[in-house]
Amino acid sequence: METSSSSEQLLYGPEDPSLLNLQKHHISHKLMKEGTTQVFKVRRTESKTWDVEIHENVRYWLDVFGFKGVIDCGKPMKVDNELITALIERWRPETHTFHLPIGETTITLEDVQAIWGLRADGRVFTGRDYHDNFSDWTSKCRDLLGWIPDTSTETKQGGLLMTALINQTRMPLGDDLPMYVYIQRARIHALILLGGLILPDTTGCKVPFMWLNGLGDPEEVKNISWGSAALAYLYHYLCEASMDKRKELGGPMMLLQLWAWERMPTLRPAFIGPVVHEPYTPCGARWKGTTQIGNAPRHSVEHYRDQISLIRPGQFIWTPYAHCILPDYCNDVTGCSLCETYLVCWAYVEAHEPGRG
Repeated sequence: METSSSSEQLLYGPEDPSLLNLQKHHISHKLMKEGTTQVFKVRRTESKTWDVEIHENVRYWLDVFGFKGVIDCGKPMKVDNELITALIERWRPETHTFHLPIGETTITLEDVQAIWGLRADGRVFTGRDYHDNFSDWTSKCRDLLGWIPDTSTETKQGGLLMTALINQTRMPLGDDLPMYVYIQRARIHALILLGGLILPDTTGCKVPFMWLNGLGDPEEVKNISWGSAALAYLYHYLCEASMDKRKELGGPMMLLQLWAWERMPTLRPAFIGPVVHEPYTPCGARWKGTTQIGNAPRHSVEHYRDQISLIRPGQFIWTPYAHCILPDYCNDVTGCSLCETYLVCWAYVEAHEPGRG
């Protein structure tokens, strides 16, 4: 798909509509007709939890569960809604790829593992969706989280409020408590990371009760493929947004933003200080710090649209992690990131075709 400069409308749609057969419903069709599209708003609500000190025994279990990479990356920077919007205009649900001037590309399991250290291999994150009544969920919260939520102030529409979960993490823990207490607290932190950063929905304020069913047995939790769950969620929301079915976005859009910065230097913001990858940390950790995101007039959908349209072969980094010294949990030792398969996260099932990227 080719584009014009920001002062003009998109001039061309797909050259061959036999494959990209959803063009009439695609957001780019609206862009070509009207010359503009809305700026999507990304939901992300985990930021306050980074101000809470995590007990070392809780951190141990978070590492066991598979969240060490995300924790090591620390608090992500501001979401760039304008950059995400420009990328969505290039996303094709028919192929699960971005169509760029230099060809097709996509975010894959390799990227998820290298950037956030989320396990690519393992069992899918899925299970039974609901209990017969609300009391079942409250008893499950008691057993798994060590806390019975107040139904009037700490729950909402089939989920736990993020504010309630974050408040629970602020309660200090001693050093000589039974191990199950630290596991319960680790589950609370895991739910915050899932609901606020890795698998956020469009509400931006709650975590589904059903995810408790996937966090029961620690021995099973440590084998969950969080990477495939995150990617399934991302693909789902990209597809829906590109088909103009969403006004607000769920899914790990911060992961997409970091992927874009890794791959396309012309889309990176201006940083205060050099961007350096510290050995044995996930690649996402190098994007911490102060940036110039939000400085007008450079920060706009039109700017990013221009930069994407002007990308040439030498300006896209096909192997961004080649020279990075990554920790073991960021390396795909089984080669599963190259598998053409389906990604599953509860009700979402999306095709993973790394050969297109």
